Amino acid sequence: MSRTTRRAALAAGLALPFATVARAQQDFPTRPVTLIVPFAPGGATDMIGRMVAEALAPRLGRPVVVENRPGAAANIGVGVLARATPDGHTIGIVSLTTLGLNPWLYKGRLPFDPERDFAPLSNGAITPNVLVVNPRRIPATTLTELVAWMKANPGRANYGSSGAGTAIHVAMEAFLAAAGLAATHVPYRGSGPMMTDLIGGQIDLAVDGAAVAWPHVQSGALRALATTGAERAFFAPDLPALAETWPNAVVAPWHGFAAPAGTPRAIVDRLSQAIQAVLRDPAIVARMQAQVMIPAPMAPEAFASFIAAERARYGAVIERAGIRVE
Repeated sequence: MSRTTRRAALAAGLALPFATVARAQQDFPTRPVTLIVPFAPGGATDMIGRMVAEALAPRLGRPVVVENRPGAAANIGVGVLARATPDGHTIGIVSLTTLGLNPWLYKGRLPFDPERDFAPLSNGAITPNVLVVNPRRIPATTLTELVAWMKANPGRANYGSSGAGTAIHVAMEAFLAAAGLAATHVPYRGSGPMMTDLIGGQIDLAVDGAAVAWPHVQSGALRALATTGAERAFFAPDLPALAETWPNAVVAPWHGFAAPAGTPRAIVDRLSQAIQAVLRDPAIVARMQAQVMIPAPMAPEAFASFIAAERARYGAVIERAGIRVE
């Protein structure tokens, strides 16, 4: 074999692994894609995940299977995502809770690194929060009346959340701290079971995503007193925003999509483009708006910058409110 022939053979051998990787990326996906939802079924995060998974499957040409992995303020499911094989066949929902709040609430105790273990794909949706009470447990019909009732009945109220350290837990604690109130926290393994007990009267009040709470407000089972965004919500312009009285009480949850770090860029781009296309689909936009959600598609770099900014902003919120999770 001549020197030229040997060099050609060596070059071909070196190129083979790269060609194999490129072909695998080009053929992606080669099997069903798993979408990890780190909360129990029934909450806003689960609703977003299932809505997007259903519409994403035909765009990818493979089924997208939702896998609920709740627990530990969503840290369990997100930890599973971080450790998944980075080939694009496992993706998951990341959120204000998991990448914005938990790095401050669980310092040194997270089963993942929030800055290095994920490849952001796209934001998914913003879910406005609403402060609701069980009218059979608390007679208040306005936010002012709620504050007066809680001050007149110190230690009597208890409130639910979808888990210690979740966005709706932080939202309620931010409100209580800003208003100088106290209430007993009752954490649940997801928004669905918490809402069941709120309606049933086992707990008195809660902050929850409007996608979950608003139908119960409309039915009369719950009474809405405020929203937690920076301004009044589009679906309830007559309800005051907590920020009108307490600017430090602003909490606006978001729910986006990520893959494990190390996922090839070509696959990240394929997934991101498909997810963004789903979120811009008029049918999905209409479905989300009907569920009181705001679609928020983003390119990977924009979403990564957004996550970093949110992590910094809510660190200050948590410190001001003095929130701790043991």
